[in-house]
Amino acid sequence: MMSPSSISEPAAGISGSGAEGERRRSRRAQLHWVLYLACNGAGRPFRTRTKNISSGGFYCAVDHAVKPGDQFECDILVPTHASLDPDDVVCLRCRAQAARVEVIRDGEEFGLACRIQDYFLIHGSNIRFRISSAPPTD
Repeated sequence: MMSPSSISEPAAGISGSGAEGERRRSRRAQLHWVLYLACNGAGRPFRTRTKNISSGGFYCAVDHAVKPGDQFECDILVPTHASLDPDDVVCLRCRAQAARVEVIRDGEEFGLACRIQDYFLIHGSNIRFRISSAPPTD
């Protein structure tokens, strides 16, 4: 169970660097890329989309209860735009840590801000290993 101090309400009006109370060091890009998350390296990954991403982390919405400090193994699918194949992507495979969790929609959904701890890029058929084990959503 999460304590009230570990979950915050969404901050309204903060959209970029320099806002009052802004803690981010990097600018965020409003990119909605497919993201597969496996919490603490256990269980099947679940699918969501990034709401924004920066050089140091990402923000997404999840329907799973998580808490700050949780560790994730992540696959962020980055469209290449260099191929005629619309399914051609590069995968940013990373380890990330939950930095902040916000309650959204009466506790049915949670906003999750994660710091990327380390990562590497994968291109081609090697991507399919992790994401093929995720149950389909959408």
